[in-house]
Amino acid sequence: MARIKYIEDNEVRDPRVEEAYERMRKKRGKVTHIYKALAYKPSVLSTIGPFVAAVQEPDELDAKLKERVILKVSKINRSAYCYHAHQQISKKMGFTEKEIQEVDNPENANISEAEKVALRYGEVMTISPGNIPDTLFNELKKQFSDSQIVELTSLIALYNMINRFNEALKLDPEEY
Repeated sequence: MARIKYIEDNEVRDPRVEEAYERMRKKRGKVTHIYKALAYKPSVLSTIGPFVAAVQEPDELDAKLKERVILKVSKINRSAYCYHAHQQISKKMGFTEKEIQEVDNPENANISEAEKVALRYGEVMTISPGNIPDTLFNELKKQFSDSQIVELTSLIALYNMINRFNEALKLDPEEY
């Protein structure tokens, strides 16, 4: 059970929150718990939605790679909310149950070497961001351009923040 009360539609007074709720309804068909928690801080809510969309959207990196990384980071962080949500999202993207489980052990997964390196990077950056070995970063640079590395690093950093927010407040997992 969430540690804070969610702000429901009928309680919204700030136009920035109304706009953010409307964006979320268009994206997910409902207002999610994270938005209902962030609604206490309209300036944060009104900026985080577009930021999350910009980081998540496929750009130079494939959407499935990004989804694998989100699953990996969320699992490491024991984020029940995000892991549950992204299991559902990945299934809607066409992932099989096996492909979702392979994120736990990418070395044995039927994925490209680039994806394996990205998942290792996500793991190390999540566990020990200041101690990423040069050997791992050199492997990353063999597989990805600097621009792609920035895109990947932004995604990993974002989900570490989101995971921590959701778990500190014990937001309730929900259907997506």
